[in-house]
Amino acid sequence: MKSRYLLTAAFMAAMLGSSCSSVDETPQNLTEESGHSVTFTLRTPGSEKVIYASRALHDEEEYAIRSLTMYEYEVADDGTTTLARIMKKDGNGSNAISMVPNADKSYTFSIIVPMDNDGKKYTYKFVANDAVTDPIAGSSFSTFEPVSATLTLGDGQTADIFAQDGIAMSGTAKCNGSDIITMKKGLQCEVNLQRIVSRIDISYETPNLRVTSATLSGAPEKGTLFSLPSIPSPETIQTHNLAMNVACPLPEDFLDQLEVEKIEMKKAFYLYERQNLEDSYVSVHIEYVVRANGRDDYMGSVDVPFRSTTDGTFIHTQRNHLYTIVLGNGKDPVSGKVTATVNVNDWSQKDIDEPLTDDDAVVEN
Repeated sequence: MKSRYLLTAAFMAAMLGSSCSSVDETPQNLTEESGHSVTFTLRTPGSEKVIYASRALHDEEEYAIRSLTMYEYEVADDGTTTLARIMKKDGNGSNAISMVPNADKSYTFSIIVPMDNDGKKYTYKFVANDAVTDPIAGSSFSTFEPVSATLTLGDGQTADIFAQDGIAMSGTAKCNGSDIITMKKGLQCEVNLQRIVSRIDISYETPNLRVTSATLSGAPEKGTLFSLPSIPSPETIQTHNLAMNVACPLPEDFLDQLEVEKIEMKKAFYLYERQNLEDSYVSVHIEYVVRANGRDDYMGSVDVPFRSTTDGTFIHTQRNHLYTIVLGNGKDPVSGKVTATVNVNDWSQKDIDEPLTDDDAVVEN
């Protein structure tokens, strides 16, 4: 999905939701003799069916499953849902999920469903790497859908805290393209997990440019576990200013004095999704030094907003997307002002580049 963007400004946020009380997890003592086996293939964002060798968009800490919970909902003819069972990766007895890793970084596991449930409809929801209060048995998914992630961001906190226990992900099982699954023998379902955050990288190939700092404003305090019908708006979220990931080092010198051809500050920020509007949006502020031949180095700065270059509207920052801010114009030195591009792609797929120029980014002499 291509989109053009202009650079300057603030970004991201998330949403609230309500936690529910604890749930009945009574083992059902099901066996192959008393029920049918349903097999799930669970794909993380690091287990694409097509592997692109051009660049690694993520590493293990960004798709590792530290914990996993499956919520089984029975679906009535009128579409209403009722929580029937909860199973966990570290659960006990018949409520335990036992995952077998595959070569492509996906996982396979099976559950047993009673034979007398044949013909009934179910939907299966998954949450990885977050420990929220489970919903009450018998409750509807609509009461759980808006629940927020438990990780709360505060002012100045850096992006590295997201990856400490694994980035929270969620997904819904599908069988034959539908997430409403009619129970029968031999079902094969697939689950594609998505991260509930996006990631921002900073990159440049400009010899006489050196980034000295980066900060992000307007980052949401919380994000929702599942995608809602609409992305959280500024009126419904609490926002903060974030420092750059402490595990993402700033370059110590200009590129042509380093043994690299490109400076890549990967994982500069992780953030929850939010709407970006004219009067409230996420922004990345980048300060840099330009080396000028024959005179003193001088400093500049650029603000990076996610804004369409076609109609000027702000673009919402979305979960499981990777945004790469590219400063400078390839290997050409900076002269007078900074050009920039924002590369936008689904974090699980090959990246798509869209160039743009920040005409407001002038160098301060």
